Amino acid sequence: MLGGFTFLCLLAFNSDALAFESLNDLTVKLELDHDICIKKQSLDERFNQYAVSFLTAALSELFNKQLAGGTTLLISCDQFNRILIKDSVCFQIDPSLSKYYPGSGGSGSAASVRIQFEYDLVSGRIVDLSLNAFNDQDATNSTLTIDVVKEGDLVIRDLAYMHVSALRGILQKLGDFLCRLQANKQVYQLRGKKKVELNFSRIVRAMTDAGIDKFEDRVFLDRNLTLQVRLFVYLLPESVYQERMRKANLNAQKKGRQIGKEFKARARLNLFITSASEELLDIENAWKAYTLRWQIELVFKTWKSLWKIDKVKKVKKERLECYIYSKLFIIVLSLNMLWITHNLMRGLCGKNLSFYKALKTWIRSLGRFKEAFFNGMEAVTKFLKKFLELSCRKHLLEKRKDGNYSPEIVQGIFILRIERESIPWAA
Repeated sequence: MLGGFTFLCLLAFNSDALAFESLNDLTVKLELDHDICIKKQSLDERFNQYAVSFLTAALSELFNKQLAGGTTLLISCDQFNRILIKDSVCFQIDPSLSKYYPGSGGSGSAASVRIQFEYDLVSGRIVDLSLNAFNDQDATNSTLTIDVVKEGDLVIRDLAYMHVSALRGILQKLGDFLCRLQANKQVYQLRGKKKVELNFSRIVRAMTDAGIDKFEDRVFLDRNLTLQVRLFVYLLPESVYQERMRKANLNAQKKGRQIGKEFKARARLNLFITSASEELLDIENAWKAYTLRWQIELVFKTWKSLWKIDKVKKVKKERLECYIYSKLFIIVLSLNMLWITHNLMRGLCGKNLSFYKALKTWIRSLGRFKEAFFNGMEAVTKFLKKFLELSCRKHLLEKRKDGNYSPEIVQGIFILRIERESIPWAA
């Protein structure tokens, strides 16, 4: 009989091939690996809404367990409880599913899915993971998932997530935010009793004349002067400005538009806003802290290049959802194991893990991990100890001149502490 656990293992530990294998292939695998004989028509019937609900429940259970932590070395930050970064990854699916997962339309894809993902950069713990249609935009999601923010968090998100209502929500949760100022967003100051709008053309001239490359000030994000933030202003090198303008001119030509004076002025600047105090985040480190957000792009790169989550064939809606949720299940499980390895390496020998190198090995070893997974905690512990020993030799993060390495950035900006818990297998 095909039970829930066997069904989960069939999909999760075989998820890299689900995009290519037929139902008949899966029935053969069931018979070889689990001694279960089932017709392909019967297996197809198992891909239903109940199976989708079961897999989402399994993912949720795994999600809650990793949120609760485990026996490992925990690296924490003195300035903030968590540093949350969020973004979404999209990929096209068969047009026949456009009714359920509409795409961008027009010349774009008829059907696409969007996966929202948010995690803590200090501990590696995931705080939000959900499957949505492509047209469920980031701006809407930013307010729907504001409850994940807690007191003492620093939230670093892309512009699409950070409109004023989302910023207010973060502050109501007693968290702080760091984000770019939107290109067309007007900001205000109160000078005496008069409200004035910042003129960035004048700011560029003043910075150039004074020979300064950065400064900060306090501004309001709304006309009613109820939301005040710190504004960081960085004057960019001429070469960077010229490249920005080259791209902007090409885009304007395609759309038949003219570039205004204010746009040109803002193109000379990098503008960031934050609610954090100077004691928590200063202007010397704000820009560097924002670059931490790009770490999530590296995560998405592994999802596509190594896990191949975007490689799907034409199947019915429920089978597609089973495929994606099973893929996310094994991704979350593997990521949790890699973060344990990373924290142990940092805490025990002061080395940083290359997640990309480690994940390539992990995927190659998935069969051995599956065997350990079936044989209980002692077997899993033995597997992880061996993987840690291998990682200390083969999965080291190599420094490059133009590299952007989050452990060094976090350690260089924030004060980190190592909390030692019971680690029975790390000695």
